[in-house]
Amino acid sequence: MKSFEFNEREEFFMRKILRFDDQLSGDVASSLLSFFESVPFQYGWQSGKDAAFNHWNRGFADVHPDNQEDIEHLLRTSTEHIQPVMAAWKSLKAGLLYGHTLVRCYANAHTYGVEGYPHFDSRTRDNFTTIVYVNRNWAAEWAGETVFLNDSGDIIYSILPKPARIVTFPGDLLHCARAVSRSCPTARMTLIFKTKSGAKNGTE
Repeated sequence: MKSFEFNEREEFFMRKILRFDDQLSGDVASSLLSFFESVPFQYGWQSGKDAAFNHWNRGFADVHPDNQEDIEHLLRTSTEHIQPVMAAWKSLKAGLLYGHTLVRCYANAHTYGVEGYPHFDSRTRDNFTTIVYVNRNWAAEWAGETVFLNDSGDIIYSILPKPARIVTFPGDLLHCARAVSRSCPTARMTLIFKTKSGAKNGTE
């Protein structure tokens, strides 16, 4: 029986998926997790134009999905008391996402029976997605993984939610949010920062 092996293209893409559990300081992470304990979401958002069903969403900057202009000022001047979101962005901008421009910012939520579908976030070169998992608690049996797929539709990488865990990847990687399990007592929530890298070859 032939064992499964990653090809060079898959290995190349997997090296571009970066996962961190300690990028946000304790105070920033704690404030962010507390903030999302009471954030209202609206149902009806699609992960892609061809998605069969919708999920929950909360926008923090009202811009077109293809926006490439800096929107940091929209977070900074928001009247919706989203300081924890701004603090998280400032922390990432000073570290992991140094040299990146913020072009979109929103949050997604998935409850039992609400799944994501494979999609690309952006086909624009040097566009990146950073996911921050913002549930205060998560258990492996609740599922809700973020999965990455190859050109054949096989899963090549999977990441479980974890409080304040961060994953960053190029926007042209096929991925989706898996549904939570029947035993999950809460919504799976993620904060999304879409950015444009100033580096010619991606993140610095």
